[in-house]
Amino acid sequence: MATLIQNKPLYEGLRVTREEYLDLPDDGFQYDMIEGELHMSPSSFFNHNRVISNFLTTVEVYLKKTKVGGYLAPETDVFLPDGGDVLRPDISFILEKNKSIIIGHIHGTPDLICEVLSDSTRERDLGVKAGRYLSNGVKEYWILNPTDRSIQLWINRGLNWDKKTAQTLASELLAGLQVSVDDIFSGMP
Repeated sequence: MATLIQNKPLYEGLRVTREEYLDLPDDGFQYDMIEGELHMSPSSFFNHNRVISNFLTTVEVYLKKTKVGGYLAPETDVFLPDGGDVLRPDISFILEKNKSIIIGHIHGTPDLICEVLSDSTRERDLGVKAGRYLSNGVKEYWILNPTDRSIQLWINRGLNWDKKTAQTLASELLAGLQVSVDDIFSGMP
């Protein structure tokens, strides 16, 4: 019988610059860099991954149907334009006209961010990361909660988020895109 060896994150709590972040050897874990400090994002569970897959599928079907140009990027480093944090949202979306920010990683502000809440990252996703997305000009912030099977759409209004919750939500950024609770949480046990 094989033995599972559990590696420990090497960089949790480490303070680094953006340049040092890029040069860190891979330790098998993923991190957000908030105010120069690394915070590990734990491995996701089945429901978390299922919700990400369902959201990606919903947006991809919309993109093919409408021919709206854009790029979906799951779990990609986002180097925010203010020179500060490096965040790793569950999903980033960049419109075709803004594709110049994709240089290996995302170096700029995605047009849309999606986070799937988990117990270990909920406070960060709804707090400091939401604040960083707002101040850097993310237009829409989708929050998917597998625990209570709810979806929220936060729309950037400059100084604050206009927060919407419903069974089906419509994007302002992507006219005609509708995201429903039934679609996002289908296939979950």
